[in-house]
Amino acid sequence: MATTQPELPKADPPVRGSAFTWTATILACAYILWSGTMLYLSTPKFADMFSSMGFELPLPTRIVIATYRFGYPLWFGGVTALVIAKQFYMRQKWPNLSISLVAVVMVDVISRGIVWALYRPLLM
Repeated sequence: MATTQPELPKADPPVRGSAFTWTATILACAYILWSGTMLYLSTPKFADMFSSMGFELPLPTRIVIATYRFGYPLWFGGVTALVIAKQFYMRQKWPNLSISLVAVVMVDVISRGIVWALYRPLLM
């Protein structure tokens, strides 16, 4: 007499992300790219204005103006790529959403720092 083992229920295949996490990822990417684009378009206007004034700029402002051409695409594009890439590797919903939230908060903090550096000479 052969013994049969009970069949175990088959696990569902891993899901690549729910509609909710994809929506959050797309909104996060839109915000990140919009922030980067607006800063990229406005920084040259500040640079032209400061060059016409002819006074010594603070170090943070000089750094922002000197590095915006390669720094903004590298920073904002890199964060966007990471937020999209995590969508394919993160299986759990809440860590996935947490990474999107952290990315948006980091971009917001860096963007505010850039804006502060650009407006600082005008407020001194």
